[in-house]
Amino acid sequence: MVVIRFILMFLVLVLPLAPVFSNVSVLSDEQQTFQSALKALNSGKKNKFYKLRKSLKEYPLYPYLEFSYLKKNMASAGDRKIRKFITQNQDNPLANRMHKSWLFYLGKNNYWARYLKAWSDEFEGNTTLLCHYVAASQSKNEDVTDQALGLWRSGASRPDACDPVFKQLEQSGELTSDLVWERFQLAMEKRNRGLGSYLIKKLPKDQRGWYEWWVQLDKKPADALQQLIREKDNSRLRDVLVYGIYRYARKDTVAAMTMWKVRIKSRFAFSHEQIDEVERKISLLSGWRHEEQAADFLTSLQDKAVDQEVKEWRVRSALRQQDWDNVLKQINRLDEADQKKAQWQYWRARALEITGNEAEALSIYKIVSAETSYYGFLSSIKRGVPLQINNVSVVSEEELKDVEDLANKPAFLRARLLRELNMKTDASREWGLAIQSLDKDGKRIAAKLADQQGWHFRAIATVAKAGHFSDLDLRFPILYEDLVRKESRRNKIQPGWVYGVIRRESAWREDVVSPAGAIGLMQLMPRTARQMAKKTGMRRPSKHQIKDVTKNVRLGTAYLREVLNQYGEDEVLATASYNAGPHRVKQWLPKNKSMPADIWIDTITFDETRNYVKAVFAYSTIMEWRLGDKRRPLSNRLKAIGPLDFYSS
Repeated sequence: MVVIRFILMFLVLVLPLAPVFSNVSVLSDEQQTFQSALKALNSGKKNKFYKLRKSLKEYPLYPYLEFSYLKKNMASAGDRKIRKFITQNQDNPLANRMHKSWLFYLGKNNYWARYLKAWSDEFEGNTTLLCHYVAASQSKNEDVTDQALGLWRSGASRPDACDPVFKQLEQSGELTSDLVWERFQLAMEKRNRGLGSYLIKKLPKDQRGWYEWWVQLDKKPADALQQLIREKDNSRLRDVLVYGIYRYARKDTVAAMTMWKVRIKSRFAFSHEQIDEVERKISLLSGWRHEEQAADFLTSLQDKAVDQEVKEWRVRSALRQQDWDNVLKQINRLDEADQKKAQWQYWRARALEITGNEAEALSIYKIVSAETSYYGFLSSIKRGVPLQINNVSVVSEEELKDVEDLANKPAFLRARLLRELNMKTDASREWGLAIQSLDKDGKRIAAKLADQQGWHFRAIATVAKAGHFSDLDLRFPILYEDLVRKESRRNKIQPGWVYGVIRRESAWREDVVSPAGAIGLMQLMPRTARQMAKKTGMRRPSKHQIKDVTKNVRLGTAYLREVLNQYGEDEVLATASYNAGPHRVKQWLPKNKSMPADIWIDTITFDETRNYVKAVFAYSTIMEWRLGDKRRPLSNRLKAIGPLDFYSS
């Protein structure tokens, strides 16, 4: 009995010290009543719902009960009541959601007069709702041709709501053959053959054969082009040739560029825009593939074909060839604002150092090395000085009172209560809308509030919006340390690296699922997770089980070990493989001789993977500092990158 009393006393003393915003397992009476009300509504127990709702009239989440009721009973509620709800809830996300649901309801039922009264331009980005609006306007004989044609001009299939809009365009004679061809072309360029085969039937019979040519250009572009260039010049043929030559370039850029310049370009009346488009696309393809002729292709483009992407790949192609004079030349051709960025300042310094201007290079390294960033760390290595770790709290001691005040503001209070109820999407919507109206100082305060409440992803995202990147404690929290260290030891990898991957992949959203289907903290694709489970002797996990933090980290670290094994313990290549897949990394390796890792990283073909690798290396370095672990020299982790046979031996 004495032992039990001691334990109870210990819990009473310790529990108040727990974080304010831990995942609450014991709900308040009001929260439980709120949940019961929603359950009653969803199970059709209206009288019980009415009674419970009435008892929560003053509860901060009361509007969510009203929203759920109105959405479920939109037909009987009436427009006046719905409009009143929208007006009264402008300070929270429910107003927009109710308005959107209302429009969907009205459009689905063809209540066009009511729809036009309810319409707001803020919903133009929703294709279905915009189609309903245009259909409603057409029913009132209003001229909305421009908007209807805007909806038409898409290579994507449109929702059923657009069918009456397009039918009206046809009946009015606005849908010309050129407009049909334009959309057919967009569809085929997106390889949306279903839409393409539908649209081609709307063209005159003598033009319907273009569909088969387009398909042949996908399958055997060289053969199809050889036949097409014998045809008589016309606008449709030119459109097809532009597509075909790019498809050919995907197989062989040199052969495609040669065919284009020798046999096609001067033979047909292409517009300047078409010529620029073809040559820009082929040149960039060559750059992405790290081909020797890429630099020549990119620098020979006409001025109107040159955009930001071309300018940057001119630098990268020069880097890949380690043509340092050209690196300097191409950096100088970047826009002035871009030249000042740490990335291009670092490469300017590298080029200056190698071409003999060591003093100027050192002065640039000194400036860049002051940053706690990837390029800051690289510059510190070049200077031979310790890495700069800047850790400045997002708020001062005096501002902690402001954090407390913000927590009691209605929107932030609702966000907390919703999160405690595990209504995470609603909580995120509340937070997102609330910080929109805050200035940078307000966002700093909000970031600290999210951090105090253990809402780490929101803290990280909010502090980024505030433009404050120096609070490393907030941006790089140490979570699940025992688990991460355990799995790191099991797989003989560094915990800082694992943390760097987690931070980049999910920023601590344990149950996030990406649009591509990657799951959890370490963003594992289900197939990869199941393969690693089989290899590690675990049971085959369901998608839900992959979200489990313990399983996710175990499977994710096992996969890191696997890709590390494939590339001779090279963290650079393993990190790139974790993001893009080992097969793609093999394609990006140098063909004949090794190259410095910093060059290889900055010339990775995919923007996402290039930025990913740089972020993971910066984040893992910071996490080693946060963990108090002995920091591994970044220079040792950035080993020279060799050809494929170097890793397959």
